Amino acid sequence: IRVFMKQIFKKMMREQIQAGLNNLAELANKPAPKGGWIYTIRHALGMSGTQLAKRLGCTQSNITALERREKAGTISLQSLEQAADAMNCRLVYFFIPNKPLDQLREDQARLIAKKRMRAINHSMALEQQSLTQAQKQQQEDELAHELMYHDNAKHLWDADEDDKHDV
Repeated sequence: IRVFMKQIFKKMMREQIQAGLNNLAELANKPAPKGGWIYTIRHALGMSGTQLAKRLGCTQSNITALERREKAGTISLQSLEQAADAMNCRLVYFFIPNKPLDQLREDQARLIAKKRMRAINHSMALEQQSLTQAQKQQQEDELAHELMYHDNAKHLWDADEDDKHDV
């Protein structure tokens, strides 16, 4: 019962995280401003590069470099946070999964199940004990479910990097 309760707790936790991510997904689909956020917010505030530099305790050329690094994607989170703070903003940093979290887990479990079932089916075929397609699918479904809920789910991510290309 303790293991079952732990699984329920983890699922509830994933669902809460997913609900928060769903709220952010629309925002994440909007592209960043062409000039970068520092430049865009600075201009929207009517703040010059020299004024931002003074607030950050650096030179105007440092601000130009900062904005250039942001556009190039080479800026550090710390620098972004400092710039945001100097403009009375806050930096928000998050990951948006390409699919719902539970779907990512299921996809990974199915990937492993397919790989394991391929090896088993090959052996069975050599012994002329092949399963029907429906039986193969049922076995795969059961193995994926076992991997997701009865095994330690952390093992889902131990598979070789090449496995994700096998399906």
